[in-house]
Amino acid sequence: MNYNLVAETIVKHCGGLVNLGHVTNCMTRVRMTIHDMKNVDMKALRAIEGVLGVVEDDTLQVIVGPGKSSKVTILINERLKGGASPPSSEDVGLKAKAARESAKKQTPVKKILKHIANIFVPILPPLIAAGILMGINNLLVNSATSYAMMHQIAAIGDLSPAQVILEQRHLTGVIHFFDIVSKGLFSFLPIYTGVTAAKEFGGTVVMGGLLGAITIAPQLTQFGLTPGQGGLIGVIFCVWLMCWLERKIRRVIPDVLDVVLTPTIVLTIMASALLFIIMPAAGVVSDAILHGMNGLLSTGGLAAGFVLAALFPFLISLGLHQGLIPIHLEMINATGHAPLFAIQIMSNAGMVGAATAVLLLTRDPVMRNIAKGAIPTSILAVGEPTIFGVNIPAGFAFITGSIGAGFGGMIVVLLGVTTNGVGAAGLSALPLIADGKYLQYVLAWLTGCAIAFALTYVTGKLRGYDKEALPA
Repeated sequence: MNYNLVAETIVKHCGGLVNLGHVTNCMTRVRMTIHDMKNVDMKALRAIEGVLGVVEDDTLQVIVGPGKSSKVTILINERLKGGASPPSSEDVGLKAKAARESAKKQTPVKKILKHIANIFVPILPPLIAAGILMGINNLLVNSATSYAMMHQIAAIGDLSPAQVILEQRHLTGVIHFFDIVSKGLFSFLPIYTGVTAAKEFGGTVVMGGLLGAITIAPQLTQFGLTPGQGGLIGVIFCVWLMCWLERKIRRVIPDVLDVVLTPTIVLTIMASALLFIIMPAAGVVSDAILHGMNGLLSTGGLAAGFVLAALFPFLISLGLHQGLIPIHLEMINATGHAPLFAIQIMSNAGMVGAATAVLLLTRDPVMRNIAKGAIPTSILAVGEPTIFGVNIPAGFAFITGSIGAGFGGMIVVLLGVTTNGVGAAGLSALPLIADGKYLQYVLAWLTGCAIAFALTYVTGKLRGYDKEALPA
């Protein structure tokens, strides 16, 4: 991909630099705040070579794929710094109008999910990295434990049988390294969440991190609380309230006293509310969500696995899937496992199977080239390239791929596959699989992929997709 050309063309079809506000990215998408959507040529954007799809929401999201999104975003931001003129009053008015119109289109639930997604997008790369390192660490420890049990290795001194094997393999230092790095993220996740939440809601960033830190302080037992009670849900709500209160207080505090009084008043009020109201209440809500999800998976059985996995491609297409990250993390904190995430990543299997069928069926050389690039990426990591580049353009393939994903979810539930971390899907998820059920995960993934392929191929043949005329 010619990143400079793609960045330049995206800017051009978005109405130029003056029409761009904030530009950022997630794993696969360049996310842009647009001042006036009337100046955006959506058809031309979708036609750019290397662009897999475009999603219009509160931000304009151009899907270019993992790794590529960050490079394109950097190039666009460099152009903004070097070539964008200061916004005029007219530009500011257009931006405000666009924001109001966007807000009207969104339901309250969608707004909340979008805020949650925006909070976790910056945390996602280190979260994935820490999850993979934790998975590798668990793989090494599980291997040593199995070997010790199989060969009846006895404990030596303070070393457990597994630790004896790790010591013999000279892996003790490696295990400690992986453990420190992964816990450096998961142990302090409320702090990072507080920081990004404060940034999302327009408050003092470090104050948000401080409120997150309070929720994991060991001294909480003095107030009858447990560290982490209420989880990330409590942190996000508290930070949102803090940002609202900060704006209100700043309006009445004299400028000369603002830097001293505003943070002191806000911190005192919000820390009190956090300890005596929010954490206890959020703890009840968090426990209810966890019990509800566990109950759904235990009582719903295979049907729940099918429905949940089949729905996830739809959530991904709307960009709402990251709103589920707090639930995954709460389940990991409470039980050590995230069974819902194992079901979620079956969407990747269904999309790969459907896209492979489209590749074999289509006569369109452009679609074939897109599929050839998107399928390996989705096998390795994320499903967006196949969703937006292949299956949604094909139409029926998105539906048949979702059905295939549902069957993958059924096998996940049947075989008891779960994860002990969150991250990417496909082969990249292997280190995250809990209890050494790697073969079971691969079997579930292949099942979803194979059924999606078969359904898509048969449906495509019946619809005559393989005989459709090439686009003019």
